[in-house]
Amino acid sequence: MEAQMKDCSENPIIISDMGTKGLLGHYQFEDGSSQFIFLDIDEETGGISINNPLSLTTGSYVQIISSSEGLLLLSSTGENQLNYLVFNPLTKQSVTLPQHGIARLIIRSGLAFDGKHYQVVLVHVSRDEENGLGPLPGDIELEVFSSETGAWRNHRPFSLSLNVELPDNEFPELNTTPLFSNGAIHWEISGQLLVYHVEDDYCEVIELPNVFEDWSWQSTMTYRRCLWESEGRVHYTYTDFDGVHSWNLLKEDEHNVYSHQNVYDREKFRWALAYTINHEDLAEQDPDILSLGDQWEPRNISPIAYVQDSETMYLQLPGIVVAYNTKNRVLLKVCRYTFPGVDFNCCSFFPSIHRSECHKQNASKSQVGEVVDLPIGEEVNSFSF
Repeated sequence: MEAQMKDCSENPIIISDMGTKGLLGHYQFEDGSSQFIFLDIDEETGGISINNPLSLTTGSYVQIISSSEGLLLLSSTGENQLNYLVFNPLTKQSVTLPQHGIARLIIRSGLAFDGKHYQVVLVHVSRDEENGLGPLPGDIELEVFSSETGAWRNHRPFSLSLNVELPDNEFPELNTTPLFSNGAIHWEISGQLLVYHVEDDYCEVIELPNVFEDWSWQSTMTYRRCLWESEGRVHYTYTDFDGVHSWNLLKEDEHNVYSHQNVYDREKFRWALAYTINHEDLAEQDPDILSLGDQWEPRNISPIAYVQDSETMYLQLPGIVVAYNTKNRVLLKVCRYTFPGVDFNCCSFFPSIHRSECHKQNASKSQVGEVVDLPIGEEVNSFSF
């Protein structure tokens, strides 16, 4: 299971030479089947193209949780239980993890892959059974599966202050996809960033820049949020009624430089605003986007990825993905998809790292201004988990 990739024909689940940035489109059909469409990003132009060898269709209901260096963490519903799978889209091999035996409430999960071994981490809390409420504050535990040992282990963080407030009907599609960056898994929970440092086996909590006192109310709003990595740093991006805002998580050696320009609590607030994109600036650039009318709302603008080389941010709107160059402020349509009715969440996009050297010859370079149509409903490399 831990074999390194030497040749495409070896077909192991773990490979270490992936490194191309892209997007993964996950389209869910009413019958429970799904399509996974892999999109390669041209880091020079910002355009995208479909990676046909990686894309697939599955007849079973499978949900994407996170990705890490070419591997995907998926979940599927079994016999009255949730199964976790680690899937390699290049080799089309998957591993179903053994059952964890957690009786508590699982609120987050994530994947960490260092190129040799992977770890799956489940964040769980105790329920307030006496009052029939949600999780109890400050009672965070982690369940960690390692591909090296093939087993789960429990980790209980010490001196961790995290107030978990989940509404009764939390919208799963509004959860922020976890990010594995700089050796740590990052989750957004109740206006805070929970960071689990995998190798050192410890957690820390960082307050997010758009934290609200009543975050339980805020989490039911339709604002969309995204974590991604660029130039080795963590970015947190979200939409509100003003626009799209992106913040950088400061590194330790950057605090002193930043604090000369702003008075802030370096222990409590560890972010620097990178840029803000007003909704008006986006809408004025394209008549077709303007024609969305009342659909042009913060709830319908979802930041999904950023590529440093082309300085391009990717945003999902109803039926369209656009690329916005943050330097010259030019917006281009790059991808269309079917958008039935009002179910904006039937198609979700995730930042991904995929494709090996063996498949580069199979991908065509996208042209500036070219719009790719997702092959919704077509049979694409049928696969069963």
